[in-house]
Amino acid sequence: MVWVVIGQRQPLLIGKVIIDMLSPKSIAAAVLSFVVIIALALHYFVPAPPKKIVIATGGKTGQYFRLGNEYKEALEKNGIQVEILVTKGSIENLELLNDSNSQVDLAFVQSGTSSSKEYPQIQSLAGVFYEPLWIVYRDKSFKATPDTLDDLVKKKVSIGVSGSGTRKLVERIFALDQIKTDAPNFFAFNTDQSLEKLQAGEIDAMFISVNNRAQIMQKIFSDPQLKIMSFSKAYGYPPRIKGLSVLQVKRATLDVYNDSPSKDILMLSSTAELVSRKNLHPAITSLVVDLSIDMLSQADILNAEKEFPSPNHLSFDTNEDAQKVLREGPGFLHRYLPFWVAVWIDRLFRVAIPLAAILIPLFNFLPSILQYRIKYKFAMIYKELYSIENQVNAGKYEKGQVNISLQDLLDRSMLLKVSQFNTKDVYDLLAHIGDVQRRVAEEKKNLIE
Repeated sequence: MVWVVIGQRQPLLIGKVIIDMLSPKSIAAAVLSFVVIIALALHYFVPAPPKKIVIATGGKTGQYFRLGNEYKEALEKNGIQVEILVTKGSIENLELLNDSNSQVDLAFVQSGTSSSKEYPQIQSLAGVFYEPLWIVYRDKSFKATPDTLDDLVKKKVSIGVSGSGTRKLVERIFALDQIKTDAPNFFAFNTDQSLEKLQAGEIDAMFISVNNRAQIMQKIFSDPQLKIMSFSKAYGYPPRIKGLSVLQVKRATLDVYNDSPSKDILMLSSTAELVSRKNLHPAITSLVVDLSIDMLSQADILNAEKEFPSPNHLSFDTNEDAQKVLREGPGFLHRYLPFWVAVWIDRLFRVAIPLAAILIPLFNFLPSILQYRIKYKFAMIYKELYSIENQVNAGKYEKGQVNISLQDLLDRSMLLKVSQFNTKDVYDLLAHIGDVQRRVAEEKKNLIE
């Protein structure tokens, strides 16, 4: 009988179907699709950090330029190319960061010179060192020791170059004391000019906002005719100017030999802060802050050990990734792996977790979908078989055509691609088709007899 012969071939065909489903082409297609999905997700949702950044510093003789080159050296060891952009200082740096057409990624600025209200696209990463507002005066120019801005209003004073961080800060402080900076006795000399004129007696005082390690400050500390003013109203300004703080400097802290300062003094201080655009890549942010911890945590004359990098006294909204590194240190991957290796693993995790959240429920639902698809294939064949069987039962059929239809159903059943768990269903289907074939054959035999 035909159905018995075909049934004997059925296990071989089912084995072939299973092999086809696990063929190298099918596996390769699935793997390739998965790789493409991962690549697209990485490109569009978790982009790689840039391999080059630009840092705006300040003049080549300043602390910003020196520190910028230290960052350059440290970043390039981690595979990030760095370009140092020499600028006029804080104000220009802010304008460059705010300009979407500029290539600047990071910059140093003096806290207190601006705010997030003026530059909403700029964020603070960390404070890197104190930049006290030094009020340096000639001792001979004053009968009594000055200690407020009122003592300077009638004197010849250099208040910094227009557009500089020092000048911007002085203008904000003067405004609180209702002092106008356009008075004829206030001059816009740069720091070197100011010191020369002060030492020559051409002016009586100068404002300068730099770190105590700056070369010009060493000249000031060692000059016995120059004094640092103690700001008696110092505590009144920080609550009104974001980014300012008060430093208490003990006698002889700045220069022991020259007894500078000659008494304990109060000073207003801004903080040199490292700022960036808000779209700076999180991996670059974390790396820069991590490097800052290694570079800046040592004690200095005006700051304690580990006081910097600091999250305090900053002018702009703080970056969350930077604050996390400052609180907790670098993440696990970045602590133990090279930067780019950690970046790639981190990116894969960021893609894999959301994909897993999508794919795991899908994989749980997939067997039901596949099972429905298989049942649908069986149902279609059974539907045709039922129609043929009705014709046979009614005796209204053409035997040759019925045999051709049954053979077609057998061939299609043998080619069904199902898992080994559906083997019994295939056998049952073949048996049912064979049963109809047998009945047709018996009907033919009865007619012959």
